[in-house]
Amino acid sequence: MGKIELLLEKIAELHSKAEVERHIREKQGEFFNVFNTIGLRTEEVRLHSAFIAELLNPHGKHGLSHLFLEAFLRLLDLPFDYLIFSKVSKNNKERYIGRVTETEGGRIDIIIEDGNHAVIIENKIFAEDQKNQMVRYYNYGKKKFPNGFNLIYMTLDGHEPDDSSLDNKKFTYDCLSYNSNIVEWLEECILIADEKPLVKSVIIQYKELVKQITNTDMDTKYSELLLDMMTKPQNAIAVGEILSIQDDWFDNIINKYIWEPLEQFATDKNMKFGIEKECGGLWIYKKEWKHYGLYVWTDRKNDWLNMYVGISDFDNPKRTEKILKKEYQKFECLKEQPCDCWPYGWEYLRSDIKDWNCYITKEIISGTVVNYIKEKFEMILQEIEGKNIKMP
Repeated sequence: MGKIELLLEKIAELHSKAEVERHIREKQGEFFNVFNTIGLRTEEVRLHSAFIAELLNPHGKHGLSHLFLEAFLRLLDLPFDYLIFSKVSKNNKERYIGRVTETEGGRIDIIIEDGNHAVIIENKIFAEDQKNQMVRYYNYGKKKFPNGFNLIYMTLDGHEPDDSSLDNKKFTYDCLSYNSNIVEWLEECILIADEKPLVKSVIIQYKELVKQITNTDMDTKYSELLLDMMTKPQNAIAVGEILSIQDDWFDNIINKYIWEPLEQFATDKNMKFGIEKECGGLWIYKKEWKHYGLYVWTDRKNDWLNMYVGISDFDNPKRTEKILKKEYQKFECLKEQPCDCWPYGWEYLRSDIKDWNCYITKEIISGTVVNYIKEKFEMILQEIEGKNIKMP
């Protein structure tokens, strides 16, 4: 048996042991999370912005004054006296700044300001960027806080804003990530709240939720053992060879466990299919449909993030010519409203499987992902047939 085969065998054995331990911990209730239980896991405004804004509020009910905010300023490399804590506004979330135009207006997710300086945070958990959004918030900060402000774009992985949000303008902003920066800050908050057990407990619960939605909640002990194994001199070369083909490996995983089953699903339904593996996704349609198909698609073509299902023109789901609004027809089984590219509506995949990366390999291989897509396709087809909708 070669070195790579031996290494993979050891990793599989280590993973099996970790799964047994995880099952035991689950039975003991160690994975209980109040935010998951009450259905707030993916609520960008009602949970994530609201919770972070409360911690950053020196007047908050946590009873720790400015200590959490002070830790956040350190995270941003801002001086202690950047804000006068006693003058920081209590109105720090969902601040309305006027009617939306090309250059101003909107609703800021989180703003920490004392009338002199400000930290303006655009919080993006799952929502898409809005046109000129960062430009509008920058212009607001420049107008209202001439003595200085920091504009923050905060996402799960710390990626840059879309070009549409920046409108090709050059201005200063910082990107923060939940999976690294916010987790680091929350860990410091937990230490700060050590003498307030209720506050500490809630922050711990929230930190664990953040690690879940960013797919970074791998058991620390397992992670350390795995890293130790992979960095041993006798294994390092084999690991290097494996990593050199990681992109091809994951492409093959998606192809084998998502694209091929969906192609078979279309065949079984006597439907046709199209696929652009390097451009956005797959669509299926009946031969009598002249224009539209059922899609699983993404606008993040380079990394298969934010996958969604919908109905669009199967020649071009990102068509430039607009579809007349009178042609819009919202399907009940799709959550989001019709728009130019998706005139019948669309919907993100379930939050734990909408980002296709190595963190959800288990869900992909087990069929969880493709079965979810099939179920959504079935719901759409049933609505078409049940309402006798004539697809163009």
